[in-house]
Amino acid sequence: MDLGYKDCNVNMLTLSHKLCISKSELSLFFDQCLHSNFRIWLSEIRLNAAKKMMLKYPDYSNDIISAECGFSCRTHLYRIFKTKEGCSPTEWRDSQHTDAAQNDSNEA
Repeated sequence: MDLGYKDCNVNMLTLSHKLCISKSELSLFFDQCLHSNFRIWLSEIRLNAAKKMMLKYPDYSNDIISAECGFSCRTHLYRIFKTKEGCSPTEWRDSQHTDAAQNDSNEA
């Protein structure tokens, strides 16, 4: 989607226009092929992008991460993290650094 997930204004209608198909055809695709809906699919893409950014750029704030990954606000990023990961973005980030440190000490 040409990194269109970064656009916080992207929606089902804009995507269907870009793909030159109807909104109902796109909805059917999400339902039958992805077993999801557009909103959930987009949130998961943004969440995965945020996780990658947090690992790659540990000094970036959650505000920067949320804006770069297409979340309309930091609160939305927090809500998705709580729902999918059971923790805040900061807690997730800290746990990743703890896991990496433990793996390093186990390899030594």
